[in-house]
Amino acid sequence: MSPELLVMPTIEENVSSVSELPAMLTTEEMQPKKPTPKHRFTGHDNQILDFVFLRDSIHVVSGSLDGVMRKWNCDTGLLVGEPWSGEGGTIHALALSPDGKMIACGREDGSVQRWNTEGEMTEGIWTGHSELVRSLSWSPNGDYIASGSDDETILIRKVVESGEIEVGPIKTEQGGVLALAYSPLGDKIASGGKNLTICIWDSKTGELVVSIEDLGHYVWSVVWSLDSTKLYAALGHFARVFDSNSGAELRSFEHTHPLISVALSPKQDVLACVGIKGIARLWDTRSCQPLGEPFNQEDGITLRVAFSPDGRYVAYGGTDNTITLWVVREIATELPSPPPSCLEVSTLASTVFVHLFIELSQADATTHFAQSGSDEYGDFFQSYHPSASLGPSRPSKHPHESSARRFLNIFIPFRHLQTTSESIVLHQRPQSSFFERHSEPQPVTIAAGRKTKRRWIARPLVKTNSQAGQSSSATIQPAAQPHSMPQPQAQATAQQPAQEDHGCWGNFRLALGCIPRRPLPDVSSQPTTL
Repeated sequence: MSPELLVMPTIEENVSSVSELPAMLTTEEMQPKKPTPKHRFTGHDNQILDFVFLRDSIHVVSGSLDGVMRKWNCDTGLLVGEPWSGEGGTIHALALSPDGKMIACGREDGSVQRWNTEGEMTEGIWTGHSELVRSLSWSPNGDYIASGSDDETILIRKVVESGEIEVGPIKTEQGGVLALAYSPLGDKIASGGKNLTICIWDSKTGELVVSIEDLGHYVWSVVWSLDSTKLYAALGHFARVFDSNSGAELRSFEHTHPLISVALSPKQDVLACVGIKGIARLWDTRSCQPLGEPFNQEDGITLRVAFSPDGRYVAYGGTDNTITLWVVREIATELPSPPPSCLEVSTLASTVFVHLFIELSQADATTHFAQSGSDEYGDFFQSYHPSASLGPSRPSKHPHESSARRFLNIFIPFRHLQTTSESIVLHQRPQSSFFERHSEPQPVTIAAGRKTKRRWIARPLVKTNSQAGQSSSATIQPAAQPHSMPQPQAQATAQQPAQEDHGCWGNFRLALGCIPRRPLPDVSSQPTTL
């Protein structure tokens, strides 16, 4: 190569290349990434006043002032089926039963309806309120439903077709029952009213237990702590926490705009608050510190907030006729992942088990054909397997159990109650063609499936004609030993040796050659002692 083609960089070029610095990050790039909603469920024609997550944490059912209910899929963000239409006017309240099978619906005409999760209404519409039903709550055992109305009363009904009223009407004098919640223990009911008070009632008798007054705001939302000792409420710019026994205020969480609804995560110590101006915020209930940044993205008023049963999602809906679904971990990245439910663990374990077993089975089949070159059916499948090698059969290189069978033995130990040392002697299938598989049986040892006790029963001796004439005092010798020499052919023709009787099924297998023919020993060939 000529010297003219070798061009070396100058000193100035080297300095300039080293002095080039990476571009500085902008202020926007340095800020933490703002979370984005997973889905927005749109389709209602009016405000969404209430919605519930189903027990599977995948579906949401919403109720609106348009008078219909809709079911949504949290994975796809799409509507499931057709809207659920019913009579009674606008929908102001929904509540899911503890077993997750029934949804109670409060209507404008004061009626309470029950729907299953597939959109079918149960017979028997309950009436009793003179004005619209604004709040509903199921007892923890699912036997009762409490309803609160603008007629200032609470009705506690037994969950039967007739909707028999068990307790009430409880005259609250709250100007309208805006919020209602059974305690986790089921012994109390908390109600929030238009008269700026929170009342706690005995659920068995309907008597007032605690009254928290002069709160300064309508009480649109009340939530019990999981241990029933505290009560959370949305009051103005604060989410306030009260002692459920004394009514004393314990702490509060301040916001920039008035709140309408609060919710507690069922899996973690997290409080969600939403309200006017689309405000939405998560709080740590132990440290009273905010988690992440506010995650509202819309203007307007958010009227309802709820967590999914597994704690993975948080959603809110309101005056924009939309439900917005968020992933909690994307809002508050410092939170640990919520513990999985029993259903999730069971489903995951079953899926892993099935996939692993299938892979092991496929690997065993491939290895068996590819490496051994023969199968347990006397190379019957070699003629149909394109990858099987031609030529004479060879003994299998893998005489032990397959990987899939060993896998099952590990996870299902009771499949084999015996140890591998216990064995019985059977007959091996010959390594020959399919149509000659029953010829020339060979002994083989296999693992015992069940422990059995061997019992030997002596066969009765058969007297011959020569023995019949002998003296009754004659003593017959024991039967011939297994290795005694056979008698001459002449004697065999005189009397055929007795054959062993295997029963109906045994004789059928004997005829097919599945078991060998073994003649009984001929006692007539043995000498007798007089």
